[in-house]
Amino acid sequence: MPNEEPELAREGVDRLDRRLRTFCRCSDMLFQVESELEALRSICAMLVEGDEFRLAWIGYCEDDANRTIRPVAKAGIALHFLEYVENSWGNRKTGQGPPGIAVRTGKPCWINDISTDPSVSGWAAVAADAGCNSCIALPLIARDRQGRLIHLRGTLNLYSRERGYFDGNTIDHYAGLASCLTHAVAALRGHLAEDLTSGMKSLRSGELRKRAEEALQKAQAELANASRLTMMARIAASIAHEIKQPLGAMVADGSAALRWLAQRPPDLDEVQASLNRVVMEGHRAGQVIESIRAIFKQAPQDKRRLDANELIREVLALTLPEIQRHGVAVQTELIENLPSLLADRIQLQQVMRNLIMNALEAMDAVSGRARVLTIKSTTHESQGVLITVEDSGTGIEPTDMQRIFDSFFTTKPYGMGMGLAICQSIIESHGGNLSALRGYPHGTVFRVILPTGVD
Repeated sequence: MPNEEPELAREGVDRLDRRLRTFCRCSDMLFQVESELEALRSICAMLVEGDEFRLAWIGYCEDDANRTIRPVAKAGIALHFLEYVENSWGNRKTGQGPPGIAVRTGKPCWINDISTDPSVSGWAAVAADAGCNSCIALPLIARDRQGRLIHLRGTLNLYSRERGYFDGNTIDHYAGLASCLTHAVAALRGHLAEDLTSGMKSLRSGELRKRAEEALQKAQAELANASRLTMMARIAASIAHEIKQPLGAMVADGSAALRWLAQRPPDLDEVQASLNRVVMEGHRAGQVIESIRAIFKQAPQDKRRLDANELIREVLALTLPEIQRHGVAVQTELIENLPSLLADRIQLQQVMRNLIMNALEAMDAVSGRARVLTIKSTTHESQGVLITVEDSGTGIEPTDMQRIFDSFFTTKPYGMGMGLAICQSIIESHGGNLSALRGYPHGTVFRVILPTGVD
């Protein structure tokens, strides 16, 4: 799919951002918590917020005959999973799951597809019923400033609905969190200092904070890198989206020129007219690319005085072949003598062209009633212009209305989800506002509000 990689990049940034915020909250909590049980329960509760994990639980090793790993804190919407699954840290059958292996080896143990992993026996069906498709067990192990091993004989256990969830960065991230938790619990128990009070104070203000800061810096670096990748994907998707129309027009006009040349005798006047349109669209494609680059570089805009109605008529002329191809009638209600706008003509043309093309595509599925595109202009309050683009299409679902301006969100099978995001960026960079609402009785109305600005 054309928008698969940008969508994945955006999801990656969102995920890193959630992890970073969760880590910060967990770290702050560990600096302030006063009891071990409170720390364990709070960590589990924070990790399942936001639906990233179906289940989080912490287990401690018992010295009973079965060498049980007993849950001491848990949170999530798949808690019933723990009622049917027994974990131990011995070599018996119940000790072959990730918690038992993590305790014995002192290393994280994870399964990225519970349904197919050959090591899973007896509880794969229960995990599936709980919506858990991948999991990890992280040993509660750390080292103090003298390099001595701190071992709480327990595990932090996380279960995700997503298969393949635990990659290298994810494992390192949550292993760091498990280490911070280990330090905090050890401090609360007074295991890391000769004097209980001074030991807790030293660790919680020093070692624990140092560990948290190191993990936080790593998470921030990952987030910054993912953000750069997403910005690159966004720029690429924006350029691809915006030059698709002029390139399509160039192909159509070039094909028309060939047909006129193939006639006997060739109609050279039509050939020249077609080639002139090719050149015009070629220049427009270059202008669009430069305009998008300016948006993302936050370069100064080429703002000049322009007439909103003239701009609307220009874009309608440019999109006339598409309007005819979609079988749409156009109605305009343009109030004359509008105050002039101080704006970048190319960028506003992009906005109007996008809104018009979206309206045309929204009416493709309409049958049994007229397909009408209505464009209006009027004054807005005392110092602005309001332009509305209305279609008689099927409308936008209420659940999608709040997301239509998000980058990479699209309801089209082959859409990139960049058009409206770019439009909103352009209008906001002009000090204006772009919004959408349901039309009556059908369709969608997009409202563009632009200030007139000053010379």
